[in-house]
Amino acid sequence: MYFNRKRLRLYLCGLIILQIVTCFRHLPQVRAGWLDFRIYYTAGHMVHTGHLYDYGAEGAAQNALVSPMRYALPFMAPPYTALLFVPFSLVSFRAAYLAFFVVNLCFCVACVLIMRPYDSALRARWGSLTLLLFLSFMPLGVTLGVGQVSVLLLLLYCSSFASVQSGRPFLAGVLLSLALIKFQIALPVALLFLLWRQWRFVAGFASGAVALTLISIRITGVRGFLYYLPSIFSIDASREAKYLSEAKYLSDPEQMPNLYGFFHAINSGKWGFVATIICSLLVVIWAATRKPSLPLALLAGLLVSYHLYFYDLTLLLLPISLVFNAEFKAGVNRAALYASLFMVGLPLFEFLIALGFYHLFVIPVAILFVSLGQVGAIRSVEIATWSDRHSDVDQTAVISTT
Repeated sequence: MYFNRKRLRLYLCGLIILQIVTCFRHLPQVRAGWLDFRIYYTAGHMVHTGHLYDYGAEGAAQNALVSPMRYALPFMAPPYTALLFVPFSLVSFRAAYLAFFVVNLCFCVACVLIMRPYDSALRARWGSLTLLLFLSFMPLGVTLGVGQVSVLLLLLYCSSFASVQSGRPFLAGVLLSLALIKFQIALPVALLFLLWRQWRFVAGFASGAVALTLISIRITGVRGFLYYLPSIFSIDASREAKYLSEAKYLSDPEQMPNLYGFFHAINSGKWGFVATIICSLLVVIWAATRKPSLPLALLAGLLVSYHLYFYDLTLLLLPISLVFNAEFKAGVNRAALYASLFMVGLPLFEFLIALGFYHLFVIPVAILFVSLGQVGAIRSVEIATWSDRHSDVDQTAVISTT
């Protein structure tokens, strides 16, 4: 096989060097305080002082605690997310950033350990292969650099997947509810499990969501929480908004590697919006006809999410690691393998990123989604679920060829 141990070591170590370069590129932003971590750091402070989701208060806090900036970067995550950053808010911004960087690396190692029962073929080829695969994935490097929460989300999705595989769907649903930090991804996943009639999973998700809602109300108060709910629908995606004096809830769809970003880049008017709605519905409907699968639902969530950026593609490490493991074990759908290889080799295609063509990355994600969802007479990939745990199939072979 082409992917022998020597070639894998050379290739992945080269990618890790590029990852280190990517992280160092963010040092000027760290010094200036102009990166995403300022959002979460300030939110951790504002749990004590109040006024969470008050745009003016956020701007004043960010300027005082981090560095002066013309516009505030608004905190859009649910209120309970701010609790996670209270410990980091007790130290200076740069110290907090470094601490969160180290914590994210620990989260990455935890993800690898959680996936150990499902990466036997990868470890048989090379014991450190899964860890190097994770560390060399470019979206993860961007996540580390800007101080985003995608590695934490990856840990939650991997934990939920492992719970599904071990026959604990209720716990899996609870873990998914914690991933409501990025609700635009988690909600489509939960919807698919509802359509698949996986009631215990849905019950766990609903229970966790209710508990987190109560915690959030306790943080912000009823009035603050009611103010937060409509604000999440106030993201202004128009080009003209970039030149307004206030950049509140501004987004740039053309930098989004999802269906919304792809069609917005083609047509930013109503036809692009209509195409996004139609294709998103087709994705959900088609996925609902497949067998229950958390990796498949996650891919659907990434495709149909309204708000997605490059660092969020860190979540692809879950399905990609399963695809590679299956390839080393028995072979998989080639389209899934090639899409996964493209995403892993992103540093080699950095010219696409330099040109701002982030929306084009939806194509390999869509290929991976369709490939993992294929069933029938053709050679395809099937992700095992907790309903398979009594079968005669080796449970370490999470992806099996049909």
